[in-house]
Amino acid sequence: MTESAEINGSGSDRRGFMKGAAVTAAAVGAGALVPGTAQAAEAERAALQPAFPFALPPVGVDIPCSCYASNVPLQLNTGVVNLDFKGGIDVCVRTSNESGLVIEVIGHKVVADTPTQTVTIEQSDTTITPLSLLQMNPGNPTAIPPVPPFPEMIIKLLFKLTVAPKDGSPPLVLSTDPNHPATLSSGLLKAFPPANQGYTLGGNVPLLDQNGNQAGMLQGFPVTVNQSA
Repeated sequence: MTESAEINGSGSDRRGFMKGAAVTAAAVGAGALVPGTAQAAEAERAALQPAFPFALPPVGVDIPCSCYASNVPLQLNTGVVNLDFKGGIDVCVRTSNESGLVIEVIGHKVVADTPTQTVTIEQSDTTITPLSLLQMNPGNPTAIPPVPPFPEMIIKLLFKLTVAPKDGSPPLVLSTDPNHPATLSSGLLKAFPPANQGYTLGGNVPLLDQNGNQAGMLQGFPVTVNQSA
């Protein structure tokens, strides 16, 4: 039992009670025991955050997703081929702030299989891949008609592309420039985790050989992303 629970009206018990009260008051003054402090801080953070039309997942959650990209134009030294890729991407929510979410891509691999070759796109280095963002796009209030703010997800990717011929020829291995990652944008994000969400490539992505020379280009990547079951 605590000292205050043994109070029977004696002076020593009262002094113990008053001592405990003083300690409690000091703690309250320091902000240590204020009821609802954490809830108040969370409410303040939520008030600062833009009004997303859907609930945001908490920090730390891992979100594996499936990816399907059809008719992807890939330029190689033999010309442009159009490929269908299937695979997945795994993202983790790292931080939440007044702007939205900061997200890390922790795994990404898609494969296109054709009668003559297999083409694989795979995240090349998780330690240097830039962080991705889920934020409110400000829109364009001066457009006709005006475009209101909307939620948008920007995904940054560094990857290795491997073309493996099925005739046994040596594979061709290309990669993105570490200083210029590929950027995928959701445009108007309907939900997160994504559900039948389309993403598009923000521009042509040069592909470099092992000597740093451009030897190919990813000219688009229209991909549909769904949270995996």
